[in-house]
Amino acid sequence: MSHFSVVVVIAFILMLSAFAVGTSEFIIVGVLPEVAADLGVDVPTAGLLVTAYAVSVALGGPVLTVLTGRIARRTLLISVMALALVASLGSALAHDYTLLMTARVVAALAQGLFFAVASQVAIAAVPPEKQTAAIAKVVNGVALSTILGIPLGTLIGQNYGWRASFVLVSALTAIGLVGVVLGTPKIAHEPDPGVRAGLFAFGRRTVLLGLATTVLSFTGLITAFTYVAPALREVSGFEPGWVTGVLLVYGLGTLVGSTLAGRVPTDRIARVLPVPLAVLGAGLLTQGLVLESKVAAVVSVFVLGASAFTAGPLIHTYLMGQAGSAAGLVASVNISAFNVAAALGPMLGGVVLTSGLGLRWIGTVGGLSTILGVGVALVVGRVTAARPATSGTTTPLAAHV
Repeated sequence: MSHFSVVVVIAFILMLSAFAVGTSEFIIVGVLPEVAADLGVDVPTAGLLVTAYAVSVALGGPVLTVLTGRIARRTLLISVMALALVASLGSALAHDYTLLMTARVVAALAQGLFFAVASQVAIAAVPPEKQTAAIAKVVNGVALSTILGIPLGTLIGQNYGWRASFVLVSALTAIGLVGVVLGTPKIAHEPDPGVRAGLFAFGRRTVLLGLATTVLSFTGLITAFTYVAPALREVSGFEPGWVTGVLLVYGLGTLVGSTLAGRVPTDRIARVLPVPLAVLGAGLLTQGLVLESKVAAVVSVFVLGASAFTAGPLIHTYLMGQAGSAAGLVASVNISAFNVAAALGPMLGGVVLTSGLGLRWIGTVGGLSTILGVGVALVVGRVTAARPATSGTTTPLAAHV
């Protein structure tokens, strides 16, 4: 098989697997009211399932990345996808809040490790100038999960119960697992340098600033996105069935965004990054106003998806390029940073609700955090211009069939 063919196969498999893992993470957002009602908890308590998932990824991902640094990438991908399948089946079978929480934590641990390994495999398949596009391919899988997986899962959950949504996740994960087993060749990789050596990467200002950008920017997005379903129902006046359609529009925006990110050359990321983040921040700050109009709400949801998923691959690729031999560990920590944001977002949204401000103010409050992220991204650009990034993190493909 030619090198080009191997690259295409790997990209497809990683995108397919990311599609399954991404659907597993976000699908609960669309059925949050159904989960709350069925398990006898209120919506903010059900939202803690999102928080616990994010905390588990944030804490478990880097630890598991270090512990599995010497395992062959193909073997590790197979193991991670198998664990994700067990977790999604457990979610479908959970009959109370505690069991569902446990299954979600296991799924989160699988996800934290998956994206670190998938990022390494993706950049190993391409030359340095193509690394942004390679990471974007993985992110495309997450984008597709918002286009197809989440709306379909929401529709299924509303008509057949939220557990049926996790049956869908299980089926998608099983397909991804089969793809990894049958189609992923051996990948040569340099084992992660370990915690002590990896800490040197976190002494770089560019790495610390990049991680801060992730936390601040995406806290704002997730604050709004966690409660988007009830906001579209209660503020914009959409019927439950139409909420699924609006989530589909969000998904289309994420696919557009990740595609745009793949067109940004690696050496221009630091200069381009503040642009999509500024668009994201503006969209969040004005969400309270635009939710009053159904048309404006739909447009706003699309813009949020497109801007966020343009910024995400750019930050991730940038950080891996700055990390040198610790690229895998830094990739995992960036996923953790994203999930710190995912933990803070629902909590911040819950504070807005319990304070009496209401659903229309959630996006505006979250937008303040994203605007801070824009400021940090501008600093990233200046620091990078003064201190050029390290060269690419590409490692070669091993011999393959």
